Amino acid sequence: MPTPATLREIRRATRHHGVATHETLNLTQHQLDSCCANDVLARPHRGVYIDRAAPRTPLQDLAVAVAAGGRLAAAWGRSAACLWCLLDEHPPTPEIVIPWQYRKRIHGVTVHRSRALCAEMLLYRYHIRVTNPLVTALDLGVVLSPVEVGDVIIRARQMKLFEPTAVRTTISKYAKPGRTGLVTARAAVDLIMIGDRPADSVLEFRFHIGPRRHGLPPYSYQHEVRVGDRKFFIDFAYPEVMLAIEVDGYEKRASRESLDKDAQRGVMLTLAGWTVVHFTWTRIVNDPAGVAADILTLLGNRGYRFGR
Repeated sequence: MPTPATLREIRRATRHHGVATHETLNLTQHQLDSCCANDVLARPHRGVYIDRAAPRTPLQDLAVAVAAGGRLAAAWGRSAACLWCLLDEHPPTPEIVIPWQYRKRIHGVTVHRSRALCAEMLLYRYHIRVTNPLVTALDLGVVLSPVEVGDVIIRARQMKLFEPTAVRTTISKYAKPGRTGLVTARAAVDLIMIGDRPADSVLEFRFHIGPRRHGLPPYSYQHEVRVGDRKFFIDFAYPEVMLAIEVDGYEKRASRESLDKDAQRGVMLTLAGWTVVHFTWTRIVNDPAGVAADILTLLGNRGYRFGR
């Protein structure tokens, strides 16, 4: 059985996600073999070890995959986006990137090879090597649609990771043979623009590319309204007929104080003559045609002049 000193070394080396490599474990090969034989350590890949006492998590699986990938290997694609909190769910198998010259297959891991991969693209997040947020957004174009990449770009902007203009700059920087997904990323940046500005939230973006495409006339985005000494911004507005459209998504998980302010805001707009309607994520995403039909009806009822 492993000695107390050996166990302490294992706990030290595997303190991040229960994963360590041969290089980070200050144990002899005989000690490592003994720990594996006694079910203290697992050896999922050559030179990679897992502390059996550590709980298995998606982060552990990803840390194992990156360790197995070797030098310059990093979390990539959807796995990288999850590390940056740009996606909510890890992919079914960890996704990593390795240099193009490495021809490595890792059981249970999706391995992407890149000619452009270099150290300046890589950072650490939760003690796992990962492509930086901008490169991650570009690489997602390989596995996601333009709309899904658009969602990611907006979330990154909300988290202050980068601005959409930086995506265009990064596309230009890495637009060379061996980089796939750039066409999708470029399309995503174009999609998220509402007029001359990017959408402020994922749901506003989804409204613009959903109900907007079912016959709605042009609207004013983030329309400024003054009521007395208060200034409000309406998500989507038809000021000619004083119709205000507000979208309520998962980004608006608000406190009681915030909900009270929103209610008061709605009352003040209504008293000022505005008709305020709210649409949820579920309706906008699952029934964009129905949302558009409701808005068209409201516009007609308020005397909107179509076809001008």
